Amino acid sequence: MTHQIPRSKRAPGFTLVELLVVIAIIGILIALLLPAVQAARESARRSQCSNHLKQIGIAMQNHVSVHGAFPPGQRLMVVGHKTWGWPAFLLPWMEQITVHERIELRRPVWGAENREAVSTVVPTFLCPSTARRHPTRRGDRIHLDLINPGQWDAATGEDMACIDYAGISGPTRHTAFRNPLTGEQYPANSGILLNISTGHRTQTRPAEIIDGLSQTLLVGELSGRGIFVAGTSNALRGVWAGGQNCTSIPAAPIGGMRIAPINPAPADAWINAGNSSLFSDHPGGAQVLFCDGSVRLLAESIDVIVLLSLASRNGREVIDGF
Repeated sequence: MTHQIPRSKRAPGFTLVELLVVIAIIGILIALLLPAVQAARESARRSQCSNHLKQIGIAMQNHVSVHGAFPPGQRLMVVGHKTWGWPAFLLPWMEQITVHERIELRRPVWGAENREAVSTVVPTFLCPSTARRHPTRRGDRIHLDLINPGQWDAATGEDMACIDYAGISGPTRHTAFRNPLTGEQYPANSGILLNISTGHRTQTRPAEIIDGLSQTLLVGELSGRGIFVAGTSNALRGVWAGGQNCTSIPAAPIGGMRIAPINPAPADAWINAGNSSLFSDHPGGAQVLFCDGSVRLLAESIDVIVLLSLASRNGREVIDGF
């Protein structure tokens, strides 16, 4: 009688090949899902940024209701010192009454009397997608590591809180940019938040916006800024209290820089004094606030002429979609 030898039972578990296949499949799934997760997160951040601009827009409308005009882009309150910026005049309508009450507008922006107020981070003034690339920016305050690191410095604005949005003072006054209707250069400060500190004209009334509230820019993203520092001089371009929070757009071409209406190259062009434009860390464009309170994402591909037309309040240009 013949007896069959039973086959040996294979030990439970995976072979090396099977394990590698499973790992490869998991890796592929993660690679496929990761961009979708990142896109969802950026979509949420962009929505929050849009909400911040809408809150700024509501505060602007409240300012107009009370004062009959939009706030000054910048205002010289103390002769011989830096100007105060438009965000400082919106605080009462942005749930920042405490900060507003601590501000002494008749004292220097960076004076010791205003230290507590101007060092207060206002979340509504920050874009959640900002990369904070400027060398003077640490988190959402200014820190000059080479000048009295970690200490308040009344001469430089050390520790002042930042902002990722800039007021639009109008189209850039440059020979490369002209009104498509007249062929002439745009005059300086032909926008809404005027970038001037002296003289009688510091605010814009709604009746002066001939081009229409829904077709005139008010505020736009200029994300990630700190203050400009060159030697011993400085400019408070990236702090909410400072008057240099207004910009004309687009950035004028400098050297080999291409004329780009939004997110110009090089990406950190705004670090250079006098070279600002709309810039954001949202892919494909930058968000802007119009005078009627609406918020839109303007694409990087927008025509320069269209952007110029949107930046002016009374150029009488005809804008056919944007």
